[in-house]
Amino acid sequence: MNTGTNRGDARAFKLETLLKLVDVKGTDGKTTLLHFVVQEIIRSEGAASNQTSEKAIIKPKDEGLKRQELQVVAGLSRELDNVKKAAGMDSDVLHGYVSKLETGLRKVHLVVEYEKPGMQGNFFESMKMFLKVAEDEIKRINEEERKVLLIVKEVTEYFHGDAAKEGAHPFRIFMIVRDFLSILDSVCKDVGRMHERTGADSSRSFRIPATSSLPVLSRYNAKHNRSSSFDSVSS
Repeated sequence: MNTGTNRGDARAFKLETLLKLVDVKGTDGKTTLLHFVVQEIIRSEGAASNQTSEKAIIKPKDEGLKRQELQVVAGLSRELDNVKKAAGMDSDVLHGYVSKLETGLRKVHLVVEYEKPGMQGNFFESMKMFLKVAEDEIKRINEEERKVLLIVKEVTEYFHGDAAKEGAHPFRIFMIVRDFLSILDSVCKDVGRMHERTGADSSRSFRIPATSSLPVLSRYNAKHNRSSSFDSVSS
């Protein structure tokens, strides 16, 4: 992924980079690199659809198809809805809840120990049955917690390279994705309005200032500078 960039053979890909896509703006000061990326996805998906059509003739996309493809991009937020929910959780708080339950079970144990021969009623028998079920459930929850945190650590290492740095905030990676999805939702709405106003492929209107120095831009432009559809971008 990093081959050919100033990161060389660096490991991982920090997801915070996604948040910076809105920091690179076009010459109008409003359109961002993320706007351009979304529009390029729509354009490329439309081209693929045209190439696989029965008539095998490249045709311009109609506005209905554009809106449909835009909804596909915007649908990423719905697909990752559970990630947004995870971002609102605190691993320490969750662990604290389990610890409180374990403390409560120990107190119930102390009460059950007061059982004496000849005592009437089903209270102690009921509590013994409850304790057995509850203890098994607590063990299962602790094991699930361990597995989940291990998976979160692996995901963090995959994207950030060093999960130890995120040890105090293991769910931070979900917060980054949540923030990006929020930005993506806003950009998709902007692109939808742009298409309604222009009725044309507004991705061509995006201009990247000469001061931009993101490695990904130079690689992308070098790869596409011979395509006539990017004449207005390769500057």
